[in-house]
Amino acid sequence: MNRNEDLVLAFEQGRVADVRLAAPRIDTHISHVFLTPDRAIKLKRSVRLPFVDFSTVDKRRLACEAEFAVNRRMGSRLHLGVLPVVVHGDGYRLGGDGEPVDWVVEMRRFDQSQQFDELAARGRLTGSLAEETAQRIAEVHAGLDPVLDPCCATDFTQVIESLRATEADGVGRHGLPPGDPALFERLNAEHDRLRPLIERRRAAGRVRRGHGDLHLRNLCLFEGELTLFDALEFDDRMATADVLYDLAFLLMDLRHRSLREQANRAMNRYWDVFGEEESGLALIPLFTALRATVRMAVAAEAGDAGQSDEYRRLAFDLLAPHDARVIAIGGLSGVGKSAVARAVAARLPGPAGARILRTDVLRKSPLAPGPQSAAETPLPARPRPTYSADARRRIYTLLVERAVAAHDAGAVVIADATFQDEDVRAELSGLKRPVSGIWLDAPLEVRLRRIAGRSADPSDADEAVARGQRDPGSLGAGWQRIDAGGSIDDVSRRVVQALQSSA
Repeated sequence: MNRNEDLVLAFEQGRVADVRLAAPRIDTHISHVFLTPDRAIKLKRSVRLPFVDFSTVDKRRLACEAEFAVNRRMGSRLHLGVLPVVVHGDGYRLGGDGEPVDWVVEMRRFDQSQQFDELAARGRLTGSLAEETAQRIAEVHAGLDPVLDPCCATDFTQVIESLRATEADGVGRHGLPPGDPALFERLNAEHDRLRPLIERRRAAGRVRRGHGDLHLRNLCLFEGELTLFDALEFDDRMATADVLYDLAFLLMDLRHRSLREQANRAMNRYWDVFGEEESGLALIPLFTALRATVRMAVAAEAGDAGQSDEYRRLAFDLLAPHDARVIAIGGLSGVGKSAVARAVAARLPGPAGARILRTDVLRKSPLAPGPQSAAETPLPARPRPTYSADARRRIYTLLVERAVAAHDAGAVVIADATFQDEDVRAELSGLKRPVSGIWLDAPLEVRLRRIAGRSADPSDADEAVARGQRDPGSLGAGWQRIDAGGSIDDVSRRVVQALQSSA
């Protein structure tokens, strides 16, 4: 038995001074976590794997120091520091004099029921919480320095080969049936196709040293505050990548748990808050599939054939091609356009569903990189210059431009606006791209009731605006009218059926 293994036993047997465990330890493929009433103590395993080497005390010390530093940069209040482990009688002590025989990371303990995988399992990871999470990630990303040197960033070709090697190592050691190698061929082909876009985004500052491991088990509510923790510490280059590769782990994990609405709301909030370019949507299938492949390879390394196969199927699904299209959802203020768009978006093709472009959000966004947390802040009291004819025309022009860019990136996109003006509807119909128009109808009293019930909504249309609007009458080719007087679920089902019939 080596020292690292004896230390694990010492924690379990109470031979670490002043450490009394209050819960079963948590084991990962690279760490053991010991839980006291108010602390979590993380010990790196003495392992050498294809993607990490913790085989010496000094390497584990460096990993502990790196973990503390990167998690503090992510804003974690959980991480307290790094402590040496020294011999003490017939056991050990954390800190103090003596030659360190190992190192640990000391953290505040949080209520594990508030960990996001636990919230998801209990049906408490809501769409609103997914949006809040995406906004927090966008704010963290905006505060990180761009990495322009390609030598310091993730080499995705190398990542794919490393994952292939990790899976092969696990298959060989555990005697698992080999998986379909076509996945790695698909990943390489998709990466080759997208390499120019990945390089353009790096040159534009979209590559940053991020979290690197943003799945649901590494997110929690701590003292009521959303917290990112357990950032990837052992390889700066692996964690230095396009910010969308960081986000993709969250989106993949939500899809894996069949939380399509949450994945869609997270994706759209991140795009709106960070000011992402629509062209970046082209990377989401590759990046989410790569994240699924990471979990597949780790499962194989752990000897879990079932999990490995499950993630392989998910990776293929995320890479599956689908038809891009533009869907315009229009109607007078208060008809429920945005609620319907949000409900429909999660049901449409794509790793995280459809991209939603809403004039009320575009109107308030400077459309530049960096956090734009004021998307739901009402505009000042009237007069409202943003509702002038010229301003409205500029916003609709921007809406169409971004819808085209999202479509050309391979996404299904929903354009959410009133679309009262005939020339705007005609402009959409004239695009050399598949466009479907949905016009929602509801009586004035229903619209006024919905406007009165709004809270934290980007729209500034009030009762006076709603009363002043008139139905445009004839909508032109490609538009269908849908009764929006019922529940959002009922209306959404009718819209999906209409879209299926017009596809």
